[in-house]
Amino acid sequence: MKIGFFGGTFNPPHNGHINLARHWSDRLSLDKFLIIPTGTPPHKEQSDVSGEMRLEMCSIAARESGGLLEVSDFEVRRGGKSYSVVTLEAIHEAYCNSDIYMVMGADMFVTLETWYDFDRLKTLATFCTMPRDGISTDELIAYCDHLREAGCCGIVADEPEVDISSSAIRERVKNFLPIDGLVCAGVERYIREHGLYV
Repeated sequence: MKIGFFGGTFNPPHNGHINLARHWSDRLSLDKFLIIPTGTPPHKEQSDVSGEMRLEMCSIAARESGGLLEVSDFEVRRGGKSYSVVTLEAIHEAYCNSDIYMVMGADMFVTLETWYDFDRLKTLATFCTMPRDGISTDELIAYCDHLREAGCCGIVADEPEVDISSSAIRERVKNFLPIDGLVCAGVERYIREHGLYV
């Protein structure tokens, strides 16, 4: 089985996340694509929006993705800081003998060697990324080659990510600007009904 895994705060999940999942699912012929919202991410400040609310928004996005996405509550349920190495080990335990492809932003990809327990982490997945935020394809390929020398497998897609960010969506909501087309209808409704980001 070939499984994609995309972790993040998903605060909120948006159409860029869905497009990314669709790209890698098609490119790698994945059997399943998991999105796993973090409990407490080790590299970001604590969010005002609870893990349970972010999990619910991810579940809504998954339901509206036409079967593309599957949501896991592993990190939110586990609590505490969310380390990818722990999550990947749990995925391997749940899906024995599967190939795992971890999708991440370019900014995260180029810091991979600094992640918690990198020596173990690098054995658990193939790490997938594409250019974004001023990090070019050439830079990513060079870093990917460096990672291979360290025994880590990576794949770089030679096309830019869709330029949508959760922080920009939160800012638009705060300023009473429309977000239709940036998030799916159900997530937009959830944000409005719960008064998030205002």
